[in-house]
Amino acid sequence: MTATAAGPIAGPGTRPRHPLVGVVGGMGPLASVELLRTVYRACRLHPEQDTPRVLLWSDPAVVDRTEAIGSGELDELRRAVESSLRGLLAAGAERVVIACITAHHVLGDLPADLAARCVSLVDVVHEELAAADEPHLLLCSSGTARAGILTSGAAGARAARQLVALRPPDQEALHREIHRLKRGEDPARTIDFLRETLPRYGVRAFVAACTELHLVTRAIEDAGLSEALPSLDPLTVVAHRIMNGEL
Repeated sequence: MTATAAGPIAGPGTRPRHPLVGVVGGMGPLASVELLRTVYRACRLHPEQDTPRVLLWSDPAVVDRTEAIGSGELDELRRAVESSLRGLLAAGAERVVIACITAHHVLGDLPADLAARCVSLVDVVHEELAAADEPHLLLCSSGTARAGILTSGAAGARAARQLVALRPPDQEALHREIHRLKRGEDPARTIDFLRETLPRYGVRAFVAACTELHLVTRAIEDAGLSEALPSLDPLTVVAHRIMNGEL
């Protein structure tokens, strides 16, 4: 019994069956936990037996992704991601989300059979930007910015026409914000950073291209500010696809 893009498949006299989705988490742990919160609070009115099946592999011991990109020493990162993917697939996961955009830098170096089972957050951003009608400020880790993860290749070149990059001092300030979020500090404080930064770049929308920023987009929603601070958050998109059985 399998799932299709139209939703989970149910056999006669059975409940709908969601595919088992794996999440490579822990990079950082609060962001991947928040992804699960987003999935389940979106379907909180459903009987729990009808809600998505998600398997979280949370390993915070993975090497710092920005440092690995800066040094060019990527083997340890690739091995860690590959090990997590194999563990999730061995446990029965049908598709896997790597809940760290910077870690996507090694996606192309994985064995083809593993990469084919991954839902790329980079692809999600590119797909959503293709349907957008306004420029977005690119908010990402310094490692993602340095490696050009969102702007490389043909799809990235197309996306770059709608992306506004941070200047170096603002990129450094954002990276400090990301690490503040990793330490568990209040994500609502980052809203002030956005309110101050977005107008200086002449844009009103942003791409949450670091999974820590999913904590911030949830804080924006909880504060009723989604219209004032519109965002393209790939983890929110993926959460809804998981909820609808579309992965």
